[in-house]
Amino acid sequence: MKHFRHLALSVLLALSLMTTALASEVPVSLVVENLNGQQRIVKTYELPPGTDPETLKEPSFTYDGFTYTWAYTTKDEHTFLETKAVTETVTVETGKKDLNTVLEQLAPSIPYDDGEFSGELALDHTTITTEAAGYATKSGKVTATKTIGPLDRNDMSYVPATTVKDGKTLTLANVEWQVIGTDLVGDVLAPSSYQAVATYSASTSYQVATGYVSTAEYKGTVTASGVDTITYTVVYVGTEIVPETPQPTEPVRSQGGSLFGGNAAAIIGPLFIILLLAALAGGGAYLYLHRKNVYIYVPGDRPRDYRLIAKYRVEPQRPEVDITGLDPYPESIVAVEIKRPLAKKLLGQTFTVHHRSADYAYTVLQDRPGDWHEFDPSEEKEEPT
Repeated sequence: MKHFRHLALSVLLALSLMTTALASEVPVSLVVENLNGQQRIVKTYELPPGTDPETLKEPSFTYDGFTYTWAYTTKDEHTFLETKAVTETVTVETGKKDLNTVLEQLAPSIPYDDGEFSGELALDHTTITTEAAGYATKSGKVTATKTIGPLDRNDMSYVPATTVKDGKTLTLANVEWQVIGTDLVGDVLAPSSYQAVATYSASTSYQVATGYVSTAEYKGTVTASGVDTITYTVVYVGTEIVPETPQPTEPVRSQGGSLFGGNAAAIIGPLFIILLLAALAGGGAYLYLHRKNVYIYVPGDRPRDYRLIAKYRVEPQRPEVDITGLDPYPESIVAVEIKRPLAKKLLGQTFTVHHRSADYAYTVLQDRPGDWHEFDPSEEKEEPT
């Protein structure tokens, strides 16, 4: 009888695994105990966030002379904290190439949030660079004035027709003659010496900046935190089943006079139950070992909302999945989730998704709570990195 009780307990665990495998939730342990006179069955689950604990509750069941009913469920969250260094580049436009003007447009720090990691990034002043945003052509005039003299007469032959300023040739535009000396001729003073004030000019064009573009880097360490897994403990309390007193019956005798009916029922009944439980246990173990571990999603109706469209069973020896036969077929963003047990075995390995447009291969980078990767076959046909 003792061995039969151990066998029945093993079958009960197998039945539990089969039942929860159908619901995609498998307990990590099952304990039958008597605590302070109370008969209990305790099931423990390790599940990702978002699981509805109501789905873990089972209807009343009987085992080993007791009827078990759900009593309560406890929840224990296991959190995680990760950090990484981030650099963000910011561009601003200014009217002047002046550091103070640029700094007025750059905040000392900026917030960072990519949906998973968040934090503050600080401005790195050493990374600021400024360049002209563009150039415009402007026209103007270059002038120069030369004084020529003293001269003995106001003769234009003394005045050059051109002059050079800053490498550019200017032409004579105007001459002003000035008397700088006189002599007495008879009773009259007459000019005896002159100087020429010559003005030269030329048209010119030059480039001016229309504005300036400055780039700067913000750097910092950001964090990601949340719930990694949740331990749910589901407790069932047992009530002892009191059997009814059987009524005496006339034994059925064979023609030879020996008892037959009662002994046959005593043997066949337990044997049938054991065979049935063994079959159910085998089915539960099969479903557990062949449960789906790769989920395919497409974007839902709201931002950051995804809709599950297919599940696959993938073995670690062949890290790939073929979605070419899906109907309806995803033509835009496709998200692939590798469940944690498989992600642990494939960490650092390449996983391939066979799409009608191309084969998309990427590296499995994390296993908590699983690995998530997205690609868009409607964009350039490149293998994701």
